[in-house]
Amino acid sequence: MKILLTNDDGIHAKGLWALYKRFSGNHDVSVIAPDRERSGVGHGITLNEPLRSSYVEVNGGYKGYAVTGTPADCIKLGLLEILDERPDAVISGINLGMNVGVNTNYSGTVAAAREASLYGIAAIAISMQGIEENNYDDIAHFIEVLSKKVLEKGLPFGTFLNVNIPDKPVKETAGLRFSRQGVKL
Repeated sequence: MKILLTNDDGIHAKGLWALYKRFSGNHDVSVIAPDRERSGVGHGITLNEPLRSSYVEVNGGYKGYAVTGTPADCIKLGLLEILDERPDAVISGINLGMNVGVNTNYSGTVAAAREASLYGIAAIAISMQGIEENNYDDIAHFIEVLSKKVLEKGLPFGTFLNVNIPDKPVKETAGLRFSRQGVKL
């Protein structure tokens, strides 16, 4: 499976590193992420300045493209300029903090998944409650299993998943529940 990883926390974020470690063993993984923290930029794109990318080594463990723009820019640039082939799936995260309700409109994590879905690519935005970083590997494993199921079943064009994980080990959660996006503030 060809996977494109991105986020809104920047290319050096621990959540992105956890996803890379999990997926790179069994999949063809590309990383294209903002060069710095871009939380809260929503679905903005860069219009009035050059969009630049640099191929960088991160954490001594993976290489990827650091982009001067937003998470949505990362997807556009990746699909239209950087990647030789379309990915089978885009995974955005792991974001520290939930992306629920109206706040999804402000989330760069969610915007990256939404942008991929506009190109007809299966996409998952993944966020975790709280600010504890100890569940990253657990969550990355869960997302790998979920992404395989999503690709088997498929998603309607323009549809993506926004997954939020509670602040506890995945094995202690009550399971997976699909719902429509809420609109509460």
